[in-house]
Amino acid sequence: MKLKTAALAATIVLGWSANLYADDSVYQAFGGQTGMVKVVDIFIDNVLADPRIKDQFTHADIPHLKEKLVEQFCALTGGPCTYTGKDMTTAHKGFGLHDAQFNALAEDLQYAMDRQGIPFRTQNHLVSQLASMEKQIVEAK
Repeated sequence: MKLKTAALAATIVLGWSANLYADDSVYQAFGGQTGMVKVVDIFIDNVLADPRIKDQFTHADIPHLKEKLVEQFCALTGGPCTYTGKDMTTAHKGFGLHDAQFNALAEDLQYAMDRQGIPFRTQNHLVSQLASMEKQIVEAK
């Protein structure tokens, strides 16, 4: 009985995972890879100009950061990418990030998506995916 239950659960999970990325409409609404790169470029420009958070990026390898963000956003939107960066806890450990900084990042991302004409519903898809990572990123309240 346990084996049948485990097999059923595995089938459901594998089927759900396949369906999650079978539809790349969100990725396409970003304009595919070209659009994703543009959004990330604008986003990082916003972050580096944002007095609320720019100091957190003083020593960052910006080209590497952009590359990993494009991978991550592409994967989160159903695109053909695989995220190869660190997990969010490891990537942000020791930065002491707090909710206000996380929210500033989200605002800067939304501004970048607005500038690229990304539909609001599409923006919400990515933002909700990223919001689910907040507990892994924010260390201080």
